[in-house]
Parts: sequence; structure tokens; C-alpha cells
Amino acid sequence: MRVFALGDPHLSFAKPKPMHIFGEHWRNHADKIKAAWDALGHLGPENNISPEADILILAGDISWAMRDAEAQPDLDWIAALRGHKFIIRGNHDYWWHSLKKVQLAAGPTVEPLQANCVIRERVAFVGTRGWQCPGAESSLDLFDRVQSVEATETQHPQSQEERGYTEQDRKIYEREVGRLRLGLEQARKLESQFDQLVVILHYPPMNSRHEPSGFTALLEEFQADWCVYGHLHGEAIKSAFNGRLGVTRYQLVSADSVNFTPVRLL
Repeated sequence: MRVFALGDPHLSFAKPKPMHIFGEHWRNHADKIKAAWDALGHLGPENNISPEADILILAGDISWAMRDAEAQPDLDWIAALRGHKFIIRGNHDYWWHSLKKVQLAAGPTVEPLQANCVIRERVAFVGTRGWQCPGAESSLDLFDRVQSVEATETQHPQSQEERGYTEQDRKIYEREVGRLRLGLEQARKLESQFDQLVVILHYPPMNSRHEPSGFTALLEEFQADWCVYGHLHGEAIKSAFNGRLGVTRYQLVSADSVNFTPVRLL
């Protein structure tokens, strides 16, 4: 079994969104993702492992859809990709209302994670959305900012981009730290069943200054082997932390940060 990760597919098959407004490299990005994933499967069997045994992690911002029905074509597209897929919720996944509903809509080859743990072939996967860590930055990403500026630049002298970190951000952050703990505590109860622990977040587990956070403390406490995350786009990609802290290897996998090609973890 090989494990790969990619964040922020931002699919929109029901109501196509012109993603190239965020940069020409986003044009036809779904085709790029599928071509890259197919190519990784065509590299040939490794240790007699079929490419169909591969796992693809999609680290949030799955679909631009606002409703379940609009998200269904996007989930069907993911389901049709080879292998087994894990998905988590991102800040733009407004269609995601409950874990049970997503499980029913996604089908047997797509498995949503939300503050829980799933084990496959002695690898544990724990996932939750996360939130912007305390610091100067707000929770708005590039896509939020482009759209909010377009909507407000003629109405308000101060855009949402300049709002900074709010008390509401802090409350959501603390709640998401708690959700990650729930998933990791579930994993701890099953620790005899796995050898590797992969944590999946949508938001970065630290701020742009790479300061410690509630997320990094949990990753250290539970000795996670990997933490993959997305959310960062454009210039913000430069602020990402990629590397090791203690035993944990951190990797940004937002689609545009990795040229729309899933990154191999294991």
C-alpha cells in the first residue's frame, strides 16, 4: 500500500467555477490532478502491490458546492479515481453537514474523516479541518480574499483581509484543537494495530512564523509520523513549514503548491 496526499481540489462539476481567476495555472486543474494520479499508478507495481491498493488523501476544500446535490458530481469524480480516498472538510466545504451524510454520498471508495481515526494496513489516519493558529493572520485564504475584495472594495474602506485574528477565530481554533485530540485519543486506544500515524488537517498546524500551537503540541504528544495540510495558495505558500519537528514530518500539499500532483508519504 502506498499513501499519497493532495489538498484543495476545489471541484465544481455541477456549477463550473472559472478557477483561472486565481491564476492561469489553475485552468483545467481537475484534468491535471487526474492525469497526475493516473501517471503515478502507471509507474508499475511496487513489491507486487497493485496501484488499486494506493491511498489518496484529499486534505479539504473538496468542492465549491453549497448544497449536497451540487457536491455529488464532485464526490462521484473522486470515487472514480483509482484506489481508496480519504477526505476531510475544508473551510470552503459548505456542503459538508455531517459525517454520516458525507459517508452515504461518497460511496465505498471514499472515506471522510472528522475527528476520528481509521486504520488501513497498519497505518492510522486521523483527520479534522483545523483553523488558523493564533498570530497576525486572519482565517481568510487567497480565494476568500479575492472574492471578498471584489464584493466589498467599493463599499468598505477596510477589506476583510485586514481584519487580523479575531476572538471568533480563537474560539474555532480551540474547538478544532479539541477535535484533533478526540481523533488522536481514539488512535491511542488502537495503537497496537498500527505502525505509522498520519494526521490530516486542512489549515496549517502553525502560523506563518512557525510558532508552536495547540496542534503541534498534540502532534508531539501523540508522536505522529506525518502531518499533511493544505489551505495555503499563491504567495502564502512561501510561509509554509515543510520538514521535521521531533518525529513528525510536516508537508504542505495544497494543489497549486505541488503542481497538482499528489505527494507520496509512505
